[in-house]
Amino acid sequence: MSAQPANGVVIRPARLGDAEAIAPLLGELGYPTDVGEARRRLRRLLPRGDGGVLVAELNGEAAAVAAYQLVELLERSRPQCRITTLVVGARHRRRGAGRALLAAVESIAQERGCFRLEVTTQPPRTPARGLYGAVGFEERPLRLVKMLRVDDGRGA
Repeated sequence: MSAQPANGVVIRPARLGDAEAIAPLLGELGYPTDVGEARRRLRRLLPRGDGGVLVAELNGEAAAVAAYQLVELLERSRPQCRITTLVVGARHRRRGAGRALLAAVESIAQERGCFRLEVTTQPPRTPARGLYGAVGFEERPLRLVKMLRVDDGRGA
């Protein structure tokens, strides 16, 4: 998969070598991550058949990243697709990279038979919420989470 919309954004699957660009992007999202940890996460995620990680390039530079997971549900006959990460580097925003990543994930979700695409964001991320609304996401305001203690040394 590699797509190039008219705005010059190239969408492609992430590679292990993208860890150097992805780590600071995750930091911009509020999840400080060093390159080694980003590489370990990519190594864990890339081979999976039920999800993926995509990179948006602008002028040959990794400008944004999205990760998604296909989830089978007991109460539905078709899976849903959940965007677990979407971040565009600050100096690349408003140039179409986020919109292109969303379109690419939506296309994959449709190809895989998903009935729904889901994303979560924090209320202060107003620009992200605006983008999601502009491409057809609707707010469903109740989500409950419980953080679990993990003693594997990897952190959250």
